[in-house]
Amino acid sequence: MIFKIKNFGKIAEANIKLDGITVICGDNDTGKSTVGKALFSFFYSLYDLNNRIYNYKISQIRNYLFSYAFSLTKHSGYSFRSFDNFEEFVFKENVTIDELKDYIDNHIIFANNAKVTKESLIPLVDALNAPVSGIINELVLRNFDNVMNGQIKNINNFNKRSSITATFNTRIDDNKTSNQNIISFTKSACNCDKIAVPIQHTAYYIRSPFVLDWLNYPDRTNTLGSMNPMDRSTVNAILKAQAAINADPMTNILDSVRNKNELEDVRKIIKKAYTGDTKFSNGKYFYTDENGNDFDFRNISAGLKSFALIERMLETGVLKKKDVLILDEPEIHLHSEWQIIYAEMIVILQKTFDLTILLVTHSSQFLESLNYYMELYEITEKGNYYIPIRVENSVNIANAPDNLSKMKKSLKSGMYTLANKKLEELTSGDSDEEDNE
Repeated sequence: MIFKIKNFGKIAEANIKLDGITVICGDNDTGKSTVGKALFSFFYSLYDLNNRIYNYKISQIRNYLFSYAFSLTKHSGYSFRSFDNFEEFVFKENVTIDELKDYIDNHIIFANNAKVTKESLIPLVDALNAPVSGIINELVLRNFDNVMNGQIKNINNFNKRSSITATFNTRIDDNKTSNQNIISFTKSACNCDKIAVPIQHTAYYIRSPFVLDWLNYPDRTNTLGSMNPMDRSTVNAILKAQAAINADPMTNILDSVRNKNELEDVRKIIKKAYTGDTKFSNGKYFYTDENGNDFDFRNISAGLKSFALIERMLETGVLKKKDVLILDEPEIHLHSEWQIIYAEMIVILQKTFDLTILLVTHSSQFLESLNYYMELYEITEKGNYYIPIRVENSVNIANAPDNLSKMKKSLKSGMYTLANKKLEELTSGDSDEEDNE
């Protein structure tokens, strides 16, 4: 996939290849995290659109029924004469008031056998008849707006068109074709008319391992709504997957059998640092160390959380083959030895699950470790490297053959600066001694 960003956030232009492990490294405040946010928003907004539109319309119908029942008796009670099935109205292009009234009269029982009025159905019919394109545009705009905290467009080029373009290469038999999904933004609107490829894989953006703490908060259901969309999507996915497993132990059994060997390969890497195990008991997640002691997830170290989060996503089936994983400075909470292990885990994850991984790093050791393991596991061709370049008040991100060398030099610049300062001190000391003589 080629992912292009134009006039979005701090970025004036970016042209990024996402095929394996893509690394962005550069100065602070140069839009590196913005690339991750754009990628997350793109997949998060377009993933499983048909089901989301279906659920939106079903929710509209049920909200109407609750509200109408409450207007009759001051409580929201109603019941069904038969199976709850509104699909014919969800997928119908033009619903009439008479059609919807007949269905509700024949299937829904209100207090005192009351019937709905045609007038009360007007807002509901208008909502159900909303153009699908309009619903998608609004859904995508709100998701991007939430992730970017209301600042989608580049502040220095606010009047210029902003866009996100993803080009997908697909092969049918011996023929290779390219299709594009394009999202464009104006000052207060969004256009998604050019969506040629359905998004069937999820993106997860991990900014901090402390997101794991939310799993054990007593009031997590109410606090999820106040979380940023990136953290909320990860926590929600783990909670829903665990709830499904608790309700039916046979959930995801086919995926588990298929992925058993792959999971075992990843688990071996994790166990190099993560010597204990995790468990779910009485509604809480625990880490059990090698001595059998249980620790609430909120009480384990940031380093352990880094591995535990990935382990939970794999064990519950949240992270699946061909998903997108965005890691923003994943090494920041890790000791140098664990940075090496984490780098190996990322490489083996990519190879075994064919993930699209985008990561930002400021660690020369972490970068060297990634390169080493990509060579060891023979996926060097899946390594892509990018450096942000400041252009006036914005940033461009483009690929170049020597980006890896530039990254290594940039990450070691601090050591050179410190060495020069020490040399200056030594030289200055020598000069003082000569003056005293």
